[in-house]
Amino acid sequence: MNIKLMNIKLLNYIFPMAILIHLFLAIWWMAVGWGIVWLLFWAATSKLPVIARFRKISWLIYPLVIIGSVLAAVTFKTLFFGVYTIPSGSMEKTIVPGDVVYVNNLAYGPRLPYSPYEISWVNLLVWFWEGKNADTERRWWSYNRLKGYSAPKRGDVAVFNHPHNGNIFIKRIAGLPGDTLQIIHGELYINGNKQETPKNRLFYSNVGFESMQDGYFILDSLNLKMNHLHRTSGKNQFNGYVTKREMDILNAHPRVIYAGIEPNRPDTAWSVFPHSHQLSWNIDNYGPYIIPQKGLVMERTPDNLAIYEDLMNYDAQFRSSHINDDCGYFTFCCNYYFFMGDNFHDSEDSRYFGPVREEYLIGKASFIIFSSSKNNKAMSRILRRLR
Repeated sequence: MNIKLMNIKLLNYIFPMAILIHLFLAIWWMAVGWGIVWLLFWAATSKLPVIARFRKISWLIYPLVIIGSVLAAVTFKTLFFGVYTIPSGSMEKTIVPGDVVYVNNLAYGPRLPYSPYEISWVNLLVWFWEGKNADTERRWWSYNRLKGYSAPKRGDVAVFNHPHNGNIFIKRIAGLPGDTLQIIHGELYINGNKQETPKNRLFYSNVGFESMQDGYFILDSLNLKMNHLHRTSGKNQFNGYVTKREMDILNAHPRVIYAGIEPNRPDTAWSVFPHSHQLSWNIDNYGPYIIPQKGLVMERTPDNLAIYEDLMNYDAQFRSSHINDDCGYFTFCCNYYFFMGDNFHDSEDSRYFGPVREEYLIGKASFIIFSSSKNNKAMSRILRRLR
């Protein structure tokens, strides 16, 4: 296919089709973007005499190309995608420390910046302009999000800001706005229905063998990758992180006495959200908890206050505008999402810091670009899709 024919197809078919598709999907801002690209491509390839002469004005064209390239790069970085390095093991074995992850901001719709300090290159100009009075934490604009291609779904691996300190986290969406979430003995239930456990989810487990020698031999022969495996003070026992599949394999072995989730691990008794002494919740037995949804109205009963008062205390927007003491009800102003890490017993997630407001969502983690991990399987993680 020659270049001329390709240009004709782009101008007459591909660009118009892209615009029509986005108009049909009501993603207006992308339709406008494709329209601008179409116009620029036409200007770069048109044989009209006036356009051809304009392209030969080098002192004007070169600066325009440079400025346009910078603007395009900034736009792509701000709206289209993000790249993040994973620092912790809270999502093992799905994502491990050292993985570099591509995050698709278009999936849920790009969140517009809160200030010019969140825009590459622009932040430097503003910082120089403000000088010593620069306040990089100040919000210049309110929350706005452009329309995306899909809504967040249960099971998505997503990137978001921590609701308390703003740090960037990556976890799996366990519950959506309006869902009733409950964890019973480590099993997740949504609206009363048991959910499928992600195949890579790790549980802190206790495994008993007929003898300690059997333990070492069986684990080695089955090639089970039990994270942080160590010998305990108990006779013939091992504690470590294993998946449900690995537990099933161990339980099926004739010389394994038992293999299951360790119910007495000390951190299962740590204070979990909503940090109420009236509730006996922990990370293995949690809820039922109704995830707040925009417009959801609740009565100000002692039980509801025990569950949602902590949310009111740190959510200033909720606290200031949506509590009505006179009528005895309160209304949620935003949608919230409940996140959990795949490393079920070693993850700081919504069980500890509560649900995450919609505006803190950044994007959907799509795939691992590469891994800087020093283990011998780093090469196999290149361009691995996240599920």
